[in-house]
Formats: sequence, structure tokens, C-alpha cells
Amino acid sequence: MILLGVVIGTSGAILRKKIGRSNASKESGETSLRSSEDSQLPDDQSDEQTQQPRDPGNRRQLAELRQASKLEPNWTRSFELTERSGQTVRSEDLLGQPYVVCFFFSTCPGTCKRQSGEMRLLQSKFKDKPIRLVSISVDPDNDTPEALRAYAEGFNADPKQWLFLTGDLEKIIKVGTEMFYLPGVEKRGHPDRFCLVNAQGELVGSYVWLDSQERELLVKHIEELLPDASK
Repeated sequence: MILLGVVIGTSGAILRKKIGRSNASKESGETSLRSSEDSQLPDDQSDEQTQQPRDPGNRRQLAELRQASKLEPNWTRSFELTERSGQTVRSEDLLGQPYVVCFFFSTCPGTCKRQSGEMRLLQSKFKDKPIRLVSISVDPDNDTPEALRAYAEGFNADPKQWLFLTGDLEKIIKVGTEMFYLPGVEKRGHPDRFCLVNAQGELVGSYVWLDSQERELLVKHIEELLPDASK
């Protein structure tokens, strides 16, 4: 397990704890949801209340975390990583369009291929739409640009819409933890989440892609961010 880089102060540590609590609360809610479905409660109203998310896409929690992080002078607010093409991609380069970001590694024996499959479905659904998809590797030693090119080809990833990024591991961990408020971003480790960033570069949603309802919610929130959303 790789611990989060350098401690940047007491308030930073408190904010990280808040991030952990926010995500732990969400995960607990997801567990409760699965349990309620299994128990098949006879009270339809009670079941409906259990399944109804209190903070769809964690949007309220993320807004609070964004505000809290502004007090941290050394908090990570941007990134500069290498795309599979070999070109440098900065978070500032992504401004002007919303994007969905996830963390993965190409040799993952677990859920990464399924996760990339879900990203491919998003690519298909939003083909020719002004939105990008971003996959960031947590195994940069093995995920060289060449390795990422081969992996991306396996998913027919459009290089103009779907980016695959690699770089320094410690920086990637800080990006995952501080820019996207994700616990568990580490070497060859990542949460099963898609994060939604708006055209202004603000993180506005976080979704468990394994949950079909959350995937549908992600699509809805993406559509709300597109310029032709009213059509």
C-alpha cells in the first residue's frame, strides 16, 4: 500500500479525513441498497426511500469538498501527464468541454477491462459530442505510452475523444486523491468510480460504475452539461 505523499498540514489532513468519510458514507449507502434489495421489503414506500439516493452523484458533497480544498495552498488543482501519443496533456487543455475520468492499469486482473468497456459504451453514446473520456494509469512503470496505445486499440478508443494518460506515480496518486477526492488511488489500485468534470474544470459528480442506476445517473448528468441539452 502506498500512503498519500507529503502531509501538507493539519487542515489538509482533516480534509482528507472528510474525503474518506464522504466516500465511506457513500459506500455504506451502496451496501445498504444492496441489502434492502435482497431482503425484498414488503413496504414499497420504505423500499423506495432506501433506494432513493440522498445526494445523486455526490454532487453536494463534492461542492463542499471543493470549497474546503480552496483553503489549502498546496492542494493539487491541476495535472500534467503523458498521453499514449507521447504528447503532454495538461488539465488546462481539457477546459471548454466536460470529461469523465477514471483510474485503471492495463494488466489489471480485476475490473479494469469491464470498466474500460463501460467507457467504450460512453464513447459510443456520445460519439461526435463535445465531451472527453480520460483513463489515468496507476501502473506507470508498465503502462508506457506504447503499452497504452496497444490497450486503447483493443477498445477502439478514439484518440480525439478518449485519452489514456500516464506519468509519475506519486503525482498520479495526488491527482486522484486531491483533484478527484478518491480514496484508494495507489500503485495498481483504484476505486471503481467514474468522475464527471464540467467544462470549467470543476468536479461535479462521482459514480460507482458497477451500479446500473449510477451509470444511468452519470449519463443524465453528462447530458445536462452538453450545450444542446435543451434540445
